Amino acid sequence: MSGGPAIVVGVDGSDGSRAALHHALAEAARRHVGVRVVVAYVPTDYWAELFALERRPAPPDPGPGATARARGLVDEVVAARRAVAAPVPEAAIEVVAVGGPPVDVLVDAAEGADLLVVGHRGRGAAHGRLTGPVAIGCVLRGRCPVTVVPPDRAHRAAVPRSTSA
Repeated sequence: MSGGPAIVVGVDGSDGSRAALHHALAEAARRHVGVRVVVAYVPTDYWAELFALERRPAPPDPGPGATARARGLVDEVVAARRAVAAPVPEAAIEVVAVGGPPVDVLVDAAEGADLLVVGHRGRGAAHGRLTGPVAIGCVLRGRCPVTVVPPDRAHRAAVPRSTSA
């Protein structure tokens, strides 16, 4: 990735993305490379506002909020890993929010990366054993190796989720 992070990981705040982030951080620490944490969000539709019958202010861009939530998740997972002496990469951990469909955003963000990491299922997932559509889309369309991190009870027990509300 020509000077940039070699591992890209998609997050959405779900337990699946939390597991993917743990995996990506461990892999980055092992490889001594950086990580780009990517969250996809639905961009504001300003065109709809232009044609609205009512005059009202445009909604705020959700990107900054998505970035802040992803940064909070990264900080939480890094702290949890340090609390149990699990490896954390020394290289940079970059957090970005990009508007667009998750598969498109993640595949584009991973262009030139050594690895793309995604969770088995995300926030919109129904319970079950099937892999989610974002993970499948990344596997089918990714231009680098893709790791799909399945739910893992042993992993959750070794690196517990924060109890803060």
